[in-house]
Amino acid sequence: MAKPIVVILEGLESSFDLVKIERKRLYGERRRVPLDMAGDPCIKSALTSDGQYLLQSGMTAQGYFDEDGRWLQKSQLVGIGAAGEALEIQASTLGVAQALEPVAASVVLEYTIESVYALDPLQIDAALQASLDHGDVFRLPFSYSADYRHGCGFLLKNAEGIFCLIGTPFTAAWSEPGKLAAVAEDDSADELDFEMF
Repeated sequence: MAKPIVVILEGLESSFDLVKIERKRLYGERRRVPLDMAGDPCIKSALTSDGQYLLQSGMTAQGYFDEDGRWLQKSQLVGIGAAGEALEIQASTLGVAQALEPVAASVVLEYTIESVYALDPLQIDAALQASLDHGDVFRLPFSYSADYRHGCGFLLKNAEGIFCLIGTPFTAAWSEPGKLAAVAEDDSADELDFEMF
């Protein structure tokens, strides 16, 4: 089981067990399984661009091929920031107390929500419980496992329970009536080969 989410509000600590909410848990799932001529399930694979290797599912989880076709282990890879600087791995936030920051509920709309966790209170401070019952929303740094960046978590409560929404900020592109939308120029249209269709 994962370590709990631990938070601090006004010097008082609370902790929660977490369970990821997945679409297939809520709605079930259906899978299409392609079969070969003998009725056996097909195995997904990919051919490398040079045609030398056949990669089956799971084979690339241990590393990557670079532009020259050399195999690189995941341990050899480093994260690179927007300015080209090497990034350091940041530890998971689970099990480590994170400060809560009260935010307006509308702030959540500025993020792309990627994961939702249902929380079960192990120990909850009365002031935090009262704030959540009142509909307050809190922001906290969140990273399930060690990564090059922390996501942003939002702690909130509704009639169904307490939840932590994990997301990354995004910037909306707005358009106005009477103005043409900016279109990025793309030279790839010149490279289309209509014989491939």
